[in-house]
Amino acid sequence: MKKEIFALSLLLLLLSGCLPDDPGYEFEYDTIITETPVNLEKINTEFDDYNSDLPYIYGTLPLIFSSNRNSNGENFDFVFKRIEISYHEKDDALNFSFPIYSESEFIDSLFKLVNTEGDELGPLSYNDEAYDFFMYASNPEGHYNINFVYTPRSDWGTYAGKKRLYGPFDASAINSDADELYPAFDLYGNLYFCSNRDTDNFSIYSVVPSADLPLHAFFETDQEIGIEKLSILSSDSNDKCPSIYGDFMVFASDREGGYGGFDLYYSVFSDEQWSQPQNFGSQINTEHDEYRPITFDFAGYKIMIFSSNRPGGKGGFDLYSVVINNHIADFE
Repeated sequence: MKKEIFALSLLLLLLSGCLPDDPGYEFEYDTIITETPVNLEKINTEFDDYNSDLPYIYGTLPLIFSSNRNSNGENFDFVFKRIEISYHEKDDALNFSFPIYSESEFIDSLFKLVNTEGDELGPLSYNDEAYDFFMYASNPEGHYNINFVYTPRSDWGTYAGKKRLYGPFDASAINSDADELYPAFDLYGNLYFCSNRDTDNFSIYSVVPSADLPLHAFFETDQEIGIEKLSILSSDSNDKCPSIYGDFMVFASDREGGYGGFDLYYSVFSDEQWSQPQNFGSQINTEHDEYRPITFDFAGYKIMIFSSNRPGGKGGFDLYSVVINNHIADFE
């Protein structure tokens, strides 16, 4: 059975003053991201490093991902690194750099709450008008449940912020006796996740949070809620790790017709429905496992970060990045 792959939570910010005005400037490139997947070797290890999430965009990407490096290959915890991203018009080059400094008071406080002796996977950073949420899956009872932590939006990064964190709490309204992992939200606030609640294989599900309850209260409500299995996205095999950026969804599947193991697929939301999933093709997928993709836009590029256990990495699953503009046929 293929090994599970979990979380990279990436906090993307907005480009500010990253591009020098002098077209003759010299720049020492670190990791140039192209249309061929590139190993992010400076943050990968010999252990398993995978699964991504992109809360917001900037020249610096605070990156949270799951790794078993701290336990020498045993349980998965969240790890925090930074990526500095820049586009250089002179050379038409998109560059990732990896500063050594990765400290964050918020992250330190969060990790003290969520990292346990079990496995923490599939993180998601999400916000509504009042609160910032950090969601993830954990398996203290042997199966995975989706958990969440939340904080008032003004509590961190503002003058005299109270720096409160509430949780972690069990999102009991959507969890079952089976496995639930990889929460994601669309533009309309609808929640998606994957679960094996109906069969031995994982499928993608959605639920519309109640407009009458704050989101944190909805997650714990004992009211009956409607959870729908999305047949257009799900197959007879495993369909996992949904991630949404705008109206573009990416996920991993070992369905028939792929290149082997788990492949990466995408779907576009149009006319109030998701399109038939499309395989990213052999330039991105391999006979090995490609897992937990996330996407974001930067300087006109649509960029994907994912994990793979393909040969040539540092060991186990490594994180990779690729420009996907020309890999997606029906998305504008």
